[in-house]
Amino acid sequence: MGSIVFWIIIAVAAFVMDIFTSSFLFVWFSIGAIASIFAAGLKVSFLFQVIIFLVIGIISISIGYPWIRKKYKNSEHRIPLMEETYIGKIITAEENIYQKATLKINGIYWTVINEGETIHMGEKFSITSINGTKFKIKKLKEENKNA
Repeated sequence: MGSIVFWIIIAVAAFVMDIFTSSFLFVWFSIGAIASIFAAGLKVSFLFQVIIFLVIGIISISIGYPWIRKKYKNSEHRIPLMEETYIGKIITAEENIYQKATLKINGIYWTVINEGETIHMGEKFSITSINGTKFKIKKLKEENKNA
């Protein structure tokens, strides 16, 4: 009966350590401890229970840990930075933009770098990317209105 309590404590401790570390590493030893609880219930020697604990724990880690890390790595969704939400936005120029300018976009002043031909006041441009704290912009080609 004493070894069953020991393995229950080991299983709970491993599970609690995993909760606090968020590493998904120690929980696999809980599976080994559960297997040892069954072995203790069958009156197997304590040395054999320890061997069962180690073997099942190592097998569980070698199979489960890579699988769970891969699953959670694929499910992580990064929230874009505020600046990244501007990419693709189409804006009408309020002044001529030659190579570099400072523009007010949504109430915030940004340095923009023109990657193409000069953008004249009233023409539309889009934000193509970010370089540090500067937006890269490009003039939108006007569609053929005669079509």
